Amino acid sequence: MKDYPASDPGELTGKERQRLRQLEEEVQRLRRTNEVLLDRVEHRINVEGGAFAAFQVASNLEKTVADRTTELRRLNERLEHELYLRRSFEAALLRAKTEAEEATASRTRFLAAASHDLRQPLNAAVLYQASINRDSLAQADADSLRGIGLALENLDSLLSALLDISRLDSGGLQPEPGDFRLQTLLQRLAREYEPVAGTRGLELRVQATSAVVHSDVMLLETVLRNLLSNAIKYTREGRVLVGVRRRGDRVRIEVRDTGIGIAAEHLQRIFDEFWRAPNAPSADKGSTGLGLSIVERICRLLGTNIEVQSAPGKGSTFALSLPRGEGSRVAGSAQPLLPPGSAGFNQCLVVAVDDNTQVLRSMERMLLSWDCRVVAATGVEEALTAIIDRDLEPGLLLTDYHLAYGANGIEAIDAINAELAVPAPAIMISSDYSAQLREQLEQLGIPLLTKPVDPARLRAIMQHMLVSKGRPGAS
Repeated sequence: MKDYPASDPGELTGKERQRLRQLEEEVQRLRRTNEVLLDRVEHRINVEGGAFAAFQVASNLEKTVADRTTELRRLNERLEHELYLRRSFEAALLRAKTEAEEATASRTRFLAAASHDLRQPLNAAVLYQASINRDSLAQADADSLRGIGLALENLDSLLSALLDISRLDSGGLQPEPGDFRLQTLLQRLAREYEPVAGTRGLELRVQATSAVVHSDVMLLETVLRNLLSNAIKYTREGRVLVGVRRRGDRVRIEVRDTGIGIAAEHLQRIFDEFWRAPNAPSADKGSTGLGLSIVERICRLLGTNIEVQSAPGKGSTFALSLPRGEGSRVAGSAQPLLPPGSAGFNQCLVVAVDDNTQVLRSMERMLLSWDCRVVAATGVEEALTAIIDRDLEPGLLLTDYHLAYGANGIEAIDAINAELAVPAPAIMISSDYSAQLREQLEQLGIPLLTKPVDPARLRAIMQHMLVSKGRPGAS
C-alpha cells in the first residue's frame, strides 16, 4: 500500500473540505439515526418486556383463580354434603320426636283406660264392703271383713302408686304452675283425712293459713296426700299436724307426726322404690313402699327438695318449700277449715248415676246403709224419668264422670239440675286424674273423688256439702 503524507487541514483543498463536511454531516445523521433506532429498540424491549410480564401475571392469576375455584367447588360440595347430612339428621330427629310423642300419648291413653278399667271392679268391691253392717256380724266374720277391707286398701294403694310411677316415667305428669290459696287445698285434705285419722284414734290438725303459693296444685296435692297417708299409717297414737310457715319469698309446708320414726341409718333409703321401714306396724306390712318415692320424684318436678327430720319413737317431719304467689291473681278469700261432722243423713235423697251396673248397685247399697234414699240410674234419661215421674227433689247428686255414649258427669249434673226447682249440690267420681278436669270441677264448685272411692272421704264430703248448702239430711 502506498503511504501518503499527512497533510494539515489547513492545507486541504476546497473540494476536500466540502467532502469532510459531508462526511461529518453523514456521521451526525447516522448518530441521530442510531439514537432513534436505539430508542425504538429500547422502547420495543420495554413494551415487549411489559407484555411478557403482564402475560406472566395473567397466567399466574388464571392459575390462582382456577385453584381457588377448584377449592371453592370442593368446599361447596362438602358444605352441601354436610347440609344434606344435617337435614337428614334433623328429619330423623323429628321423626323420632314424633314417634316418642305418639308413644307417650298412646301410653297415657293406655294408662287412663287401664286405670278406669282396673278401678271399676275395685271400686265396686270397696263399696260393697263398706255397705255391710258389721254390728250384725259374728266376731270371726267381722275380722274377715276387716281383712278384706285391708286387702282392698293395699290393692288400691299399689294400683295408684304403680299408675303414678308409670305417668312419671312416661312424662305424663308435667307441672302446670299457677298461683292459688294453700288454704283451699288444705281444707279439702282435712275434710278427707280427718275421718281416716279418727278411725285410728289420732288427731289431725291442719293449720289455717292465708298463704298464696306458686306451684302445680294437682301435683302438690299428690305429694301432701302421700305424706298424710304415711303419717297416719305409721302413727300409733298422738296426732298428725300440717303446718305452714312463711320464710321470705318462700312458703314452707310441714307434715309432722308422733309416729314410730325412722332411724338415722335408714333416712337415705326412704325414697327408694319398694323400701319399707323395718319397724313398720304388722298391720301395715301390705304397704307398697312407693309413696315416698313418688313424693321425691314429684318434688323434683316442682323444683324443690323434700326434707326429713326423724327419730325412732319420736316421730317424723317432712317439709318442702314453694315460692310465694301473688294474692292479687287469686280470686276469693281463704275459708276456715270445717270439721266433717257426723254422717247422719236422715233419709236425704241422693241421685247416683253410673253406667257400670256393678258399681252402681254397690254405691246404692252403701248409701242405703247410711240412711239415705237413693235413685240409682245408669244414665241421665233414667235419672230424669225417676225424678220427674215421682216429683222428687234430690238433696245431692253423685255421678261418674265417664258415662255411656260419650256423655259425661258434668252434662248429667247440668241436665238434672235444669229440671229442679232448687239445683242440688253434686259430687263427681272418676278415675280421671287430669289437671284439666280438676280445674274445671274446681271452677264449678264440684268436689272430685277418685276411684276406688274411700267411703270415709265420701261421707265427710257429703256431710260438709249438705251442711254448707243447708240441705235436708244434714245433721
